[in-house]
Amino acid sequence: QRRLRTLEGWHTTRTLTTRNGSELQYEIMSQGDADKPVMVFAAGMVATSEHFSWVTEKLAKETGYGVVTYARAGYAGSRRASDAPYTLAESVDDLVDLVGTVSPRRRVILVGHSLGGELARRAALLLGDRVEGVVYLDSSHPDELNRSKQQSDTAKRLSESLTQMVWFLRAGTGILMSRPIWVDALPEAYRKKAFAQYTDVRMWEAGRREWAAVEADFRAFEGELEPVDSHALVVSAQQTVDRDPDQLLMHNELAGAHSGEGRRTEVVVIEGADHDTVLTNSRFAHQVTERIIAFCDAGLPAGASTDEH
Repeated sequence: QRRLRTLEGWHTTRTLTTRNGSELQYEIMSQGDADKPVMVFAAGMVATSEHFSWVTEKLAKETGYGVVTYARAGYAGSRRASDAPYTLAESVDDLVDLVGTVSPRRRVILVGHSLGGELARRAALLLGDRVEGVVYLDSSHPDELNRSKQQSDTAKRLSESLTQMVWFLRAGTGILMSRPIWVDALPEAYRKKAFAQYTDVRMWEAGRREWAAVEADFRAFEGELEPVDSHALVVSAQQTVDRDPDQLLMHNELAGAHSGEGRRTEVVVIEGADHDTVLTNSRFAHQVTERIIAFCDAGLPAGASTDEH
């Protein structure tokens, strides 16, 4: 029953087959106004698209922006087809292909949490002027395992934890798992779906696959971030940057990669929030949403449709 609930999606779920052969489930939560950009949300590692529900519900109901969420290959009902070793480039290509389903006259704002922020940054480099802006929500930085002792020290423990979860859940222990606090903090309509994914081995297998690729990719990072020709809003959780000041420096670097003539960048810290509650706690999530709306409304042109794409 958990597996069926995980795979079935919502009654409005659509599917896309990407260049890699993967089948992605995605939701158009709001078409929005034709002259405004579409926001496309990329979740973090071992996280669900339902994590964004406080943010996406408010955006869909109260603004004229389009809102699209999706599940990466291996999550929810999205399926990975390739037998080749997984790399982050595969998920970046999938995200680029998903943006391709958006009306060609609409520009996009990529919104990514944690690893989703880094995938959004890389996708923005490939999408060029199709991207109006990138919103980083307590985002990963590709140099964090080299520069942050805290991040580097937790890497090994994370690998072990993900492996243990995969084996436990393969043994059928999902029925014994208690509901984590973040599940019951989500809007009620999203809780069963999120918990079904949390207790299903597929999400943890996908997370373990992604983490192996992240660790190899991030450890090999050298140099500086490539310039990104779009606006950028960088949102940090206070507890993240308080525990690890290097993260705030790297979050500032994410904004700096977008600096240039005609581009707006802003870095804000959500007081009291941690890496997860910045999305799952309704009070913090509404603060994040208001920041997104204010930034986009103030800095993005009203006529966001183009004819050349």
